[in-house]
Amino acid sequence: MINSTNKLLAKFALKAIISTIISILVFTFLFSQITYRLDLNLDINKVFSIFIVFFCSAIIAFVSVKSMKNNGALMGIVSQIPLIFYSVINLIFNDNSFIFFLIKLAIIILTGALFGILAVKKSNKFKV
Repeated sequence: MINSTNKLLAKFALKAIISTIISILVFTFLFSQITYRLDLNLDINKVFSIFIVFFCSAIIAFVSVKSMKNNGALMGIVSQIPLIFYSVINLIFNDNSFIFFLIKLAIIILTGALFGILAVKKSNKFKV
């Protein structure tokens, strides 16, 4: 029993880390291409970062929590830890404001909880 729990938690953590890395890379590339191709002002990147955080946290929570059977909101929030860590590093080393970080943190937590709940409900729906 304990061994299966450890495997489940290890798989959950691995899914959260890998989905965080991939989603950050994909959405950052996508929105940077939009900025470049449309020749937009670089100030628009702050707005784009809100969308990036939303999409990343939704994907991370859904992918990580999809195999769980309960506690979707809590596990959705826990799965956001790598994204929160990335945001803290971004706050420290880039020119970001603390208020903007708090807004992104709220989006990360709320989106993670929502999509964690949706992932658990979807996995329970097809339960045999």
